[in-house]
Amino acid sequence: MAATRSFIYKVVVVGDGGVGKTSIVLQYCENSFKENYIMTIGSNFSTKQVELEEYPNFLVKLQLWDLAGQKHFSFVRPPFYRGATGIVYVFDLTRRSSFQNILEWKLEVEKVIGNGKPSVLVGNKIDLAEQGNREVGEGDGEALKDEIKAFGYYETSAKEDLLVNPVFKDITLAILKNTQKI
Repeated sequence: MAATRSFIYKVVVVGDGGVGKTSIVLQYCENSFKENYIMTIGSNFSTKQVELEEYPNFLVKLQLWDLAGQKHFSFVRPPFYRGATGIVYVFDLTRRSSFQNILEWKLEVEKVIGNGKPSVLVGNKIDLAEQGNREVGEGDGEALKDEIKAFGYYETSAKEDLLVNPVFKDITLAILKNTQKI
């Protein structure tokens, strides 16, 4: 039997306020959803051990840093980016402005950690988008994924737990490939 290898990776979850970053992290880490949230001030920190069928001898723990998205918190965010090995960019499928701001988020993050870190793009609130409130098309998301050089694009619903787990599994696999050269 092969020895277990342990890894801890820091992943920052960024995007405008109200796009569902806290909901996505809470759904992933605690399998729960709350209808009403108090705005994140500064950052929230969660951890989760990731099970990877592809690498059964790897013990991977993610440190998820959910950062406040409001402009007036921009001065406190940079220190939280340091040491990040992956980025999850989140926008709200029902708010085009949150989609348009992803390029600014990428610049802000990369100013601290450089470019080349694995990232994914997430369009959240597909449950609301399917009710006729959609402002960002799937093709738009795919095009932005290519533009920011993210390795994946996902349309999720934190409320309905739709495609939340694959986001974090895939970012974990990308980080492993980037850091361990597997």
